[in-house]
Amino acid sequence: MVVGADGHASATRQLLAPGLRPRPAPYLVWRGAIPLDALSGHPRELELLRGAWVTLGYPGGHGIFYLIPGGPQDGDGSGGAGNRLLAYAIYGRPPEGAEPGPYVHELAREHFPAAWAEIVARGGRRAAVCHPVADVQAPRVARSPLLLAGDAAGVTRPHTATGAVKALQDALCLERVLREGPDLAAALERYADERTAAGAHFMELGRRMGRALVEETPDWPAMGQDEVDVWFRGVLAGARHYFYEETATVP
Repeated sequence: MVVGADGHASATRQLLAPGLRPRPAPYLVWRGAIPLDALSGHPRELELLRGAWVTLGYPGGHGIFYLIPGGPQDGDGSGGAGNRLLAYAIYGRPPEGAEPGPYVHELAREHFPAAWAEIVARGGRRAAVCHPVADVQAPRVARSPLLLAGDAAGVTRPHTATGAVKALQDALCLERVLREGPDLAAALERYADERTAAGAHFMELGRRMGRALVEETPDWPAMGQDEVDVWFRGVLAGARHYFYEETATVP
């Protein structure tokens, strides 16, 4: 058995699906991870992040802010395992002719509350990396003796936050089908059936979320919390996602 777990630009994928290439989305994402002292002077925002992630919508996109583990020299300066970094991902489409890198600071100043715009600016231009958004899914993730796992099998748009989770699910599925037997070829067929369907589901969900959160954004300022809840349940209707209910439906 040959396991192709060689990432988003997988060479193994080309053996199973020659010529298959990622499909780009019509927008970009800026990602950043900065020390928590970037929140100096913003205790309310820091306290909010300690219990939730924060999403800021604007016409044509959104930004999401959350805490992640930091290294021994990062985060709050404690030097211990409790360190955290502030991470963010901001989605949008720079105007034609605009330089994508610096544009995220202009975007934040124009659309985000002042405290959050200042947090983005405190990271400096080196803190943010701008890159395209794309997705791809192999039409069949296994054909004996080859199988694909993780990003090699398929890449979803970042909205779904499923990259690492999907890779773990691939590994668990592979272990299970190999234990069930009766032979390798049959096990890989069961793996292909299950994980191809799962990858296609998450790719479609990522596209659906991208349309709702970036390409066809609602009138955020006109929506209260109840309206946002109903709208987002509609975005996820019929989908399965580990962050939310097993099956999301519109009431």
